[in-house]
Amino acid sequence: MKEALSSEGIKLSHSIISKSFDKYYYEDIIRVTLEKMAQGSKIESQVKWLQGTNALCHEFMSDKKLIDELNEQKFDIAVIDYAPVLCFTIMAYKLNVPFVSFGAFIDPTLNRVPLNPAFTPTFFSAFNDKMTFLERVVNTMRYIFLVARPAAPTLENLAGKYVPEKPTISNQEAKQRAMLYIHDSDILFDYPQPLSPNVILCGGLAARPSKKVAKHLDTFASSNKGLVVVSFGSIFKTFPNNTFGKMIEAFKQISDLNFVIRQGDKEEKTDNILRLPWIPQNDLLGHPRTVLFITHCGRSGSMEAIYHGIPVITFPLSIDQPYNAAVMENKGYGIKMDLHDFSTEELITNIKQVAFTDKYRRNIKQASEIFHSRPQTPAERAAYYIDLVAKHGDKHFRHVGLDMPWYSFYLFDVMSFLLSMTLTSIAVMYLVFRKCKRHFINRTVKDKTCKKE
Repeated sequence: MKEALSSEGIKLSHSIISKSFDKYYYEDIIRVTLEKMAQGSKIESQVKWLQGTNALCHEFMSDKKLIDELNEQKFDIAVIDYAPVLCFTIMAYKLNVPFVSFGAFIDPTLNRVPLNPAFTPTFFSAFNDKMTFLERVVNTMRYIFLVARPAAPTLENLAGKYVPEKPTISNQEAKQRAMLYIHDSDILFDYPQPLSPNVILCGGLAARPSKKVAKHLDTFASSNKGLVVVSFGSIFKTFPNNTFGKMIEAFKQISDLNFVIRQGDKEEKTDNILRLPWIPQNDLLGHPRTVLFITHCGRSGSMEAIYHGIPVITFPLSIDQPYNAAVMENKGYGIKMDLHDFSTEELITNIKQVAFTDKYRRNIKQASEIFHSRPQTPAERAAYYIDLVAKHGDKHFRHVGLDMPWYSFYLFDVMSFLLSMTLTSIAVMYLVFRKCKRHFINRTVKDKTCKKE
């Protein structure tokens, strides 16, 4: 990372790397999770993710040398990955450093962002904003679960364990101390939803103008009617053999398209297929011959597709990918397929439909034009707001809901009051009715007695 930043002309005054990343590299944790998902082991994949992130978190916060080195720097502000590895947030609390969160998804229950389950899908779901009744029921139940669940990946109170010298705060409260939340999303790649002032949409931070690709890649891309870029991200390296075999068979049968695939450990070329251990994904998506992107639908790759106006076929696996794929399909940018359940014939049909018809290309080209029409790039917008809160603080952006106790924010106290008032009213009405009834019965009995006498 240090070399990459230096190549971009960014000067680093100092770099500190935690030893925990030597033992628990986060990309390795995600890779194992995705590979288990690709093999169909959903529960095992989630267990592996929880085990890995939990171990990373505790190793990170137990690194006394790291804490001393960070303390010595006297940082003014921190930018922290929002990924559910709470130790980064707890570290900022321990160092007493104001921080800005950055991430690809938003948890409305932690960020106290208004969410209506009727038309706003919960994150990591595969719903769109036009849900059926049953989908709205499931979406509402998912939201209730998010409200009730503890913060991942640990049930322990991290502040109490690792910051004993300061007042104990909950894991959720630690997350809510963010001055801003830089959300790597965009209305072009999401559904309309109400957002609080401290959430800044900056989707497409990784997207950028394409550079000219190497000569052999350019020659291959230009030697047919169109180029298809196939990549499942930098993390996911192994496919189930039967899945990859079906893809290769489909590619071979579409002879008027060339396919560049990021897969394997060495370069291999057969007819219209070029397999490489690494590809310049952004630059290939910006190549004039590229007509289609086949992807797992990660956040960055999807925004690159929108940036360059390239339609997609998605094979989502886990984490935010099913949600992203549902958005891409719902907005007409491409077609979603099931990695565990597709045929070679189905893939061939979808490739021809997306690559050779205007329907999907027109929709994503329009989104691309809107994206490029804005006065600020996502990076400029993020930098502007981070600079703003660094200079002036966050009181102009922070809404009071972030500091309310959970029972007040979710109106449990109000609902409890209204329920108790309703029950009290019913009880009073019942007692009044009962007394009136008894009085009426007694009076009727007296009247009958008087008549008899």
